[in-house]
Order: sequence, then C-alpha cells, then structure tokens
Amino acid sequence: MCGFAGYFNLKNNKFEINQSWLHNMQQALVHRGPDGFRIWSDNDHQLALIHRRLSIIDLSDAAAQPMIDKDKQVIICVNGEIYNYKELKQELTSLGHIFVSHSDSEVILHGYKQWGIDILLNKLHGMFAFSLYDFKTNELFLVRDRIGVKPLYFSFKDNMVSFASEIKALWQLPWIQKKINKESVYHYLTYLATPAPMTMWQDVYKIPAGFYIKIDTQKKMHVTQWYDLAKRLVVHASNLNEEYYIERIRSLLRRSIKKRMMSDVPFGVFLSGGIDSSLNVALMSELTDNVKTFTVAFSDGPEYNELKWARKIAKLYNTDHHEIIINESDAFNFFQQMVYHQDEPLGDCVCVPIHFVSKLAKQHNVTVVQVGEGSDELFCGYNQYAQYVDTYRWWYATQKIIPDVAKKGMFYGAQKIFPTKFGKLDILNNWAHNKELFYSGAVVFNEYVKQTELHITSNTPANEIMQMFFPQMHLTDSYAMADWYRNQLRKEVKNADILTQMGYLELKHRLPELLLMRVDKMSMAASVEARVPFLDHALVEFALSMPQKFKYHNGVTKYILKKAAETILPHDVIYRKKMGFAAPTTRWFKQGKQFNDYFGDLLSIKQGDWQDILDLNTIKKMHQQNRNDASVDYSYHLWAVQNVLACDT
Repeated sequence: MCGFAGYFNLKNNKFEINQSWLHNMQQALVHRGPDGFRIWSDNDHQLALIHRRLSIIDLSDAAAQPMIDKDKQVIICVNGEIYNYKELKQELTSLGHIFVSHSDSEVILHGYKQWGIDILLNKLHGMFAFSLYDFKTNELFLVRDRIGVKPLYFSFKDNMVSFASEIKALWQLPWIQKKINKESVYHYLTYLATPAPMTMWQDVYKIPAGFYIKIDTQKKMHVTQWYDLAKRLVVHASNLNEEYYIERIRSLLRRSIKKRMMSDVPFGVFLSGGIDSSLNVALMSELTDNVKTFTVAFSDGPEYNELKWARKIAKLYNTDHHEIIINESDAFNFFQQMVYHQDEPLGDCVCVPIHFVSKLAKQHNVTVVQVGEGSDELFCGYNQYAQYVDTYRWWYATQKIIPDVAKKGMFYGAQKIFPTKFGKLDILNNWAHNKELFYSGAVVFNEYVKQTELHITSNTPANEIMQMFFPQMHLTDSYAMADWYRNQLRKEVKNADILTQMGYLELKHRLPELLLMRVDKMSMAASVEARVPFLDHALVEFALSMPQKFKYHNGVTKYILKKAAETILPHDVIYRKKMGFAAPTTRWFKQGKQFNDYFGDLLSIKQGDWQDILDLNTIKKMHQQNRNDASVDYSYHLWAVQNVLACDT
C-alpha cells in the first residue's frame, strides 16, 4: 500500500522538470507512505513520478518504487496489493523472467512485458491502482482495479496529464487550480459522492472502477473498460440446491480471507460484532491463533455501541482485542482533518469512526486490517433493500394499470398530506412519473427537493472526458446515472432480478466512490491498509448472480450468508437485530453543541461564495427546523452540506 503521483508533458516543446513541485507532491502523500519515498524524473521522456511507501510486502529496498526493470523498458508506481502474485511470479519465472525482489509490484512490471496490458490485468487478483510507462512505445497507462477499492485521480490541463493517488498532490502543480464544479455539487447532494469520472473540482477527474487510460505515442488519450461486471454475471438456475450456495459462499469467502492475510507486517480486523466482521474474525482464526481485533463505539447513545457483541466474538476466538470510545468532541476536533483527507466531500458520517479505529490499530503496530464492506450490498443486508423488494410487487403493476393523469393527480394531492418532500413523497413522485424505484442505497437530497426547495437543476451536457468513459450518458438529473447503468446491465442480463439490479447499481457508484473511498481515505490517513474480502471479484460475481430468493427469504435479510455462517458463528450473533456501522449524527444536530454552532457559522461565512451554487437560506431554515421540531430529522442532510461547504476552506 502506497501513494504515488506524477505528470507527463503532452506538448511538443520540452521543459525542465521542476523538482520542488515533485517534492511538494510527495509531502502531500506522506500519510499514505510514511516508510520512505523516491522521486524520479526523465527530461527526455518528459515524465516525472513520486512514490510514498507503506512497506507491507518485501520490506527491503529492492521493493522500493518507482520500479524499473533491468532492461529499462518499463517503469511503474503501484498502490495496493496483488494477492496472487506468487503464482504469477512462478509462471513468469518459468518463462525466463528474473526477479530482483520479493514484492508483488514487480510482478506487474514483468507481467506487462510478457503479456501486455490487457492480458496482464485480467490475471491480477487484488486491489490496485498503478501508473506504467513503456519507454519503447512511449505509452503511459493509468489503471484502476475491478471493484474500485483503490483511487486514482487525473487531470488534463495545459497539455499536461497529471495523476495522483489523492487529489491533494495535484494541488501542488501550478497549472491545476482548486475550483468547485457546480454540476458535481448537484449530484453529490443526492449520492453523498460525485459520480466517476467527475470529482468536486473542475478539471480533476477519477478513473472509474475497471477502467484504464492510455496516452499513446501521439499523446492522445484512449479509455478502455477492462473489466465489465455486467458481462461477468451468469444468472444461476433458481432450482439449484440451497446447500450448493451455502458451501460455495463458504469456500469463496475462506479463500478470499486467506489471500488477504498475505503480509510481512502485523495484521488485524475491524470488529463490530455483526455477522460480517465476526465472519472475518472466525475465518481468520482458522488460519492463525494471533488475530488482533479493533472496535470503536460512541458514548453518545446505546444505539451506536456494539461493544457487547464485539467483546463476545473477541472472547470466543481469543483475539488480542482493543477498543476506543469516542464522543462529539472527538469527532468535532477531527472534522477539519477529515475534510482534508477526503480530498473531495464524502457525505458519510462513518468516516469518523473508521479513522479512530484505524488510528487505534496503528497505535498497536498493526498496518493491515480486514473490513466488512460490500457484504450488505451483495447479500441484501439492509432492511431498506427488503422494503424495496416488497414494494416492487405493486410498483410496476400499478404504474401500468393507473393512467398517468391519475398518478400525477394523486402525487400533487399527496403534497398537502406529507409534512416534508423527503421520503414517501419522493417515492410517490417517482412512481407518478414512471421512474424506477431504486437508484441508490443512499439518496439524501432527492430530485424533487433539489428542484423545488434548493432551486438547483442539472442539464449540463457531458463533457469530452465524461463521454470518453460513458458515451451517451447525459446526466439530466442524478437519477439518470442509475438509469444508464441499469440499462447497461439489462443488455447483458435481460432477466436480472431486482436485487441483482440493485447490487449492480451499488457496485457502479456507491461502493467504489463512497463506501470504499471512506475506508481508503480514513484508514490511510492513519497509515493503515484496509482490505475487503467480501469484494473479491470471484465472490462478487457469484453473489450477484444468485437468485433473489437466496438473499431475501421469508422476511430474512442476508438469508444465504446467515445460513453459511451457522456452522461458524453463534446463532445469536448471526440473527441479532442489525445495528449498522454509523455515527450519532442525529444526536449531534439535535442535542449537540459543537457541530450545531459550527454549522450555523459555516452557513454565514459561505453565503457569498456559494450563492450561485446552493440556496443556503433554505439550508438555514432546515437547520433551524431540525433543532426546534422533534418530528423532523434533517441531520444527515445537514452533515452532507457541512462536508461540501467545508471542502473549499
């Protein structure tokens, strides 16, 4: 795990590479790699690279980056881990390749020389983002992994391609200015993260999961989707035996966890006491008797404290267990640092506990941890998902039967009944206008509220960069993104059930751009690498292809995963009421002092700067109503706005 950055001159005229810029770039990424750094540049090729190292596999200097092969044909910078590197190394050695290190990164270098970029990528199992330059062809590649576990940002400005593991490294370059992208704010308010390839900043983009960029010898950019999840899905017959799915899931999960225990430094696991983290602990304990577990809880209320369950699992598997309990003051004192490390706003309050538990792990000399992200999205772990499935039973039927005029009349009449334009009214609005029911597991400011209350709309044609990644995707509103992805899935899997559609949509946006980025940014802020065994691509493909009845069955969410866990975990751990990993945002904005006061001050300070982007007067009214009216809860909306207003401070 590391951080890297660089820039490549696309102009015909050469210039002297500025070493001070490179030094500033590596300093901006020091938290991603506190164990050392290297700066490399080549004036002939007009390429400059920096790499910060967090030593995990092969701690020797031989594994340092940027890494160049002995023939000086290829140079790479890698962020992440290749879990099958030993098998690939053995294959490459048999083909005559000679290795000088024991690192997984060197496998990418030799694999490219042997197979080329496309075959290589499909052989790699892991989480990764990397830059690769071929001195013979003068081609530059920028690559992001299948699921999007690792980030990679880039910019094309002033005939320069600049790239980095985090945006803050790009700010060190004089041709990139920090300016809010108004269109991105619109979509962020709905999804809590900007849709790839957008970021919150003009002229700065992120490579979507499963894509790579190539800058060819003519200095032209080409975009390739090297991994298409929709094409990997096979809808299994619904008459297959339930035991088949149970055993297959156990096997895939065991294999995934074992691969992710690969490390030359101490490792551990984040433990909440829920089924996902408990499975991580239990299956890791099958392979070692030295599991270290880390738990975070809030003192603000029992609904955000799962210590009882975490302690039960820690005791059952005799782990080396550690805990931290935090409160509003701890969260508030961390907030500005959180915004800095996010790079662009991630409107998820879970960023707070993730960082504190990561810091706890680092304090106990643990550099690698396993986390449970992805399980809920694959196996229908949210009650909200179950409600969507139940609602679909009448959604389409009534849309077809009831005339459009009648549906719209019912919707306009309902506006007088429902106290707010959130929740049920938004669902009815979508129904009345023949839209799909599900768009994301996290919709905060819906289209109806944005247009009628915040007075903002989206109708900007997709720019050239957007079109290169997603031709014909025109974001007339935030829901248009989900519709486009859903249509791509239906082209490949015509009979995909509702949960497969929902899981696919989550894997195209919410997981890679929100949930995985909150883990990456908050853990790396503490110089800790987080690995996600539930998002091994083989497990993702299998789980997403399962018939719906095995995920949500007789009112039981996560049905098949719970059945698979029955021979591994205690029954009461598996079937206890889901609490969810969250933070007491409602308490902070209802009863708290620090965030409430700060938010009020922030609205006043930002009023002038944001008047052309967002109606802060409406937000101010929401803030006041939230404090004074017990019947409404806008806390998550306020947290999302607070994050975006603070991002340009």
